[in-house]
Amino acid sequence: MPVRMLKRRGDRPSAGTSKKWVGYLIGLVIAGLLVYAVVVASGGLRDAAHELRHASLGWLAPAVVLEICSYALTGLMLYMLHADNGRLGWLTTVRVALVVWGLGSLLPASPAEGIMLAVSELRRRGVDRQRALTMLFVAGWFQFWALVLMGAVAAALVGSVADPDPVDATRLVVAAVVLAAVAVMVVSIARRPIAGQLVADAIWWLPHHRKMTRDELRTSGADAHQRLVSLLGRPLHRFGLALPATGTWMTDAACLWIALRAAHVHVLFSVVILAYVAGTVASWVPLLPGGLGAVEVAVPAVLHHFGVPLNVALAGTLLWRGLSLFLPALGGAAAYASLRAERRDAHGDPAHEPSRH
Repeated sequence: MPVRMLKRRGDRPSAGTSKKWVGYLIGLVIAGLLVYAVVVASGGLRDAAHELRHASLGWLAPAVVLEICSYALTGLMLYMLHADNGRLGWLTTVRVALVVWGLGSLLPASPAEGIMLAVSELRRRGVDRQRALTMLFVAGWFQFWALVLMGAVAAALVGSVADPDPVDATRLVVAAVVLAAVAVMVVSIARRPIAGQLVADAIWWLPHHRKMTRDELRTSGADAHQRLVSLLGRPLHRFGLALPATGTWMTDAACLWIALRAAHVHVLFSVVILAYVAGTVASWVPLLPGGLGAVEVAVPAVLHHFGVPLNVALAGTLLWRGLSLFLPALGGAAAYASLRAERRDAHGDPAHEPSRH
């Protein structure tokens, strides 16, 4: 998908493209202000630079390996969702995952632009558009509820093992129970055919869908739900999908834990997971590319609440963000370039074809 689109008349960018880039620049400014505020609160640029200079960089090698494993597991999940396509190997789905969740997280129209780039490449490998979008949706669905359950387990562990303040412990245990209950309830409802009808009833209230009757929408929703059920397969296959979905988050959280160790932060892994979940949720704030600024606020704040000095918490978070945000974005750009080059090799490079007059 080209980043810059031109009107038919003249060379000025389209209004939609200009609006997208304005929003992107506003997001970068907001992110910069948030990061600056956290740096000032933690003692200033001098203290932050001091902590980074004294970080044990030898810890970064296993952190990079864990980050690679995170995307390898995401690619495995996509491969499991479409393993019947012989042209869609595991290495291809890993590159697709890097394009969507690596490169796509920093593009101006995140996450839509990364999804469209991935769908375009999947279509050229024999996956129809609807199936490709469904694969990415299901992968995101599994990852979301795996994150919710992981946050519930971490909250329960911190509330019972980490010896926090009694009030904090009660709140964490209550939050763990609520999160687990909501996850189990939603997942159980989603497995039933009524889920498609409920979604159709919700869509019916949107004005641009009023051209369809409620019965037509319900029929369409039931059909869509049936396609999802067939894609997910048997319960054993669904459990198999849940494993890499959880592993994706766990390896990324372990990367954060190791980055904190590099900054000489010694904290329980359950506390790190709690901070990681908070940072992941903060990354969904609109306008901020990749959650820049919001994540750097949320993660150190949670760690500081459990006794970690703010300056070293920020230093470890910045090391982790370099590995989990910018490194996958570079990998996603390389993955997209390799997917396009593979396509040109398969169909012939038109640049070397003789011109026709």
